[in-house]
Amino acid sequence: MYVAKIGPDKYVIKRMPDSGLEHAPRCASYLPPEGLSGLGQVLGSAITEEADSGLTAIKLGFRMSKTERPAPTGAGAGGVADSVAADPNRLTLRAVLHYLWQEADLATWTPGMDGKRNWRIVSWYLRQAARGKFTKGKPLAARLYVPEPFNAEKKPDIAARRLAAWAPMQQHGSAQQFMMLIGELKAIAPARFGHKLVIKHMPDAPLMVDDKLHDRLHKRFGDELELSRADDDGHLMVIATFSVGRAGLATAEEISLVMTDEHWLPYESLRDKLLLDAALTARRRFTKSLRYNLAPDKPMASLVFTDTEAPTAAFVLTSDEDRAIAAEIAADTGTEAWTWVVPEDMPPLPPVANH
Repeated sequence: MYVAKIGPDKYVIKRMPDSGLEHAPRCASYLPPEGLSGLGQVLGSAITEEADSGLTAIKLGFRMSKTERPAPTGAGAGGVADSVAADPNRLTLRAVLHYLWQEADLATWTPGMDGKRNWRIVSWYLRQAARGKFTKGKPLAARLYVPEPFNAEKKPDIAARRLAAWAPMQQHGSAQQFMMLIGELKAIAPARFGHKLVIKHMPDAPLMVDDKLHDRLHKRFGDELELSRADDDGHLMVIATFSVGRAGLATAEEISLVMTDEHWLPYESLRDKLLLDAALTARRRFTKSLRYNLAPDKPMASLVFTDTEAPTAAFVLTSDEDRAIAAEIAADTGTEAWTWVVPEDMPPLPPVANH
C-alpha cells in the first residue's frame, strides 16, 4: 500500500499497481487474478496505473466530443456501445462502468454488507472511484455525472447543482463536448420526438433518445432488458455519453446497460444469477468477475470465492468440453476451479476454509 496525493489537499491510501494478488484473499485490497475476468485484456493497455503519481490513465473507445471520430462499426457504432470487436487498447462504455464498479469495491461481497447498500452509498463510492482517473489529460470526474439521491423537498437545489455540473459542457457547434452519466434506468418512455430514458433520482431530467438509437438499444441489450423485467428487486444500470443543449436538455450519444441484483452485484445471465444467489444464500465471501471488453463467447470466471483455502474461480459452463478450458484458466492464474455445467444440478459450493 502507499499514500497518494490527489488534488491540492487530498490524500488516500491505495494499493500498489499489479499487487492485488499479494494481499491475503480476505483483505479488502485483495484483487483476484486479472485473467479470470475481462480486466486482464485491458490492464496495462487501456488502463495504465502510475504508482509515482497515484493517477490512472484510461483510453476510451468512444468519443467525448463532436469533433472526435465515431467508434468503428462493430465496436459500439450507432450509439450502442458494446464489446463486439472492441479494441483491447480502449475501453467501451460498458468497460468503463465495470472498471469504476470494481474500483468502488461494488463487485466485492462479504455477508456484513447485507442491507447496507443503497443509491446514496453506491453513488458516493462511484464518484470516489472516478477520482485520480484521467483520460486525454483531463480528470474523468469532471466529465462524469452520477445523480445524487433525489429528495422532493430539495428538488430545486438538486436541479441547480445538476445544471451547474452540466454547464461547462453546454456548448454548441462542432466543438460540443459530451459528459458521461451513470444511473439506474427506471423506464424507456415515448417522447414527443423519439423516446426518453427516465433515470431514477433524476425524474425531472430524462435523457432524450432518437428512434435509431432506441431501436439499436433494444436490439443490443434485449437480454439485459429481459433480465430487468424478471428481477423486481434488481437494478438496471445505464452508462451513457450525452450532450447538453442550449435549454439544458440532455440528449444521449451512446448507451450501454448492465444488470445488477438487489445488492448491486452485476450479472449477465440467469445462470450467472443462480450461482450468485447460491453464494449469497450461503453467506459466502467472493468477488464478482466483470467482462469489460471481453466478447460474450470468451470464457471467464463467474465469480471468485475468497473464503476458501485458496481462491477458487467458479465457472458456469454450457458443455463438458468447457471444463478443460476452465481448468486451464484457473491453472494459469494460480487458483482452484469450481465448475457447474448447466443444465446439470449445481454441485456443492467449494468448502469454506477453517480460519
